[in-house]
Amino acid sequence: MTSDIRSSTPVPTTADPTVPDWASLSLPETWADRLNLKSVAGLVKFFRLILGKPQRVQVDQSDPLFANIPRYALQEFHNLPNGNYSSRISRGYITGFDPSMLGFMQATRRAMAARVVGSQAVLDIGTGGGKLAAQVHRAGVADVWGVDVSPYMLKHAASDYPEVAYLQAPVEQMPFASERFDAVVACFLFHELPPKYAEQALAECHRVLRPGGQLLIAEPSENQLQPVRLRSLFSRAGWRHWYFKTLARFVYEPFVMAWHNSDKPAMFARSGFQLLEHKDEIPINFYALRKN
Repeated sequence: MTSDIRSSTPVPTTADPTVPDWASLSLPETWADRLNLKSVAGLVKFFRLILGKPQRVQVDQSDPLFANIPRYALQEFHNLPNGNYSSRISRGYITGFDPSMLGFMQATRRAMAARVVGSQAVLDIGTGGGKLAAQVHRAGVADVWGVDVSPYMLKHAASDYPEVAYLQAPVEQMPFASERFDAVVACFLFHELPPKYAEQALAECHRVLRPGGQLLIAEPSENQLQPVRLRSLFSRAGWRHWYFKTLARFVYEPFVMAWHNSDKPAMFARSGFQLLEHKDEIPINFYALRKN
């Protein structure tokens, strides 16, 4: 392990890349880290930021930590001040995401991990705080990797779940040998990619998977954006529909409609995958795929 990531480059090799010591790595403080959330004025400013128009993320792209982050990822996704590029705000997002999803994400992670039991090596793309990767490891997979573009997310993930190996890389250009993994898992990633990059990411998943390998994808349900029927509003399903539709309309997701409107079975087929199972229930749209 090394604490120096600044010399690494996302170029595929035959050997596994060196894993940085993310938990010990000192990351630059960003303006979002300096928000004073303990004062009334600071809280007012914070809520104005999350309710206002999203801005471009501010990072020092002369620093190799940020030089290779794709432009599409340098946005304030989910209305987070400076997006995923701060220590404090990203930690708050990791902590608050599961409660906001009313327990559905934990259940989805457990179900995805159960499907890869028996695999020798699994890759979690867009790992964020590392929760899905850690769930896969707890299911008995010894060799688990997670990739993400945000060094702040990776630092949190490595601190919380050191049993997983984490690398900084865009999912459309990953630093792994071909046919390295038995399975790839992705939770709430593809709807955050522009269509061109979503297809490139699928091609990369196909490349790093062994023949017959699994690709499991969980994304926001398209159905949650449909109108809520008034007569069903007070049922469990109707209330859930209303809640997730409200949540989806609040958070900034610049590419989500492009993902919803895409012909995903055709996209999967073009990328060399067979669609084995599709389950769409609010709030999760799940796909189980196999590499042809």
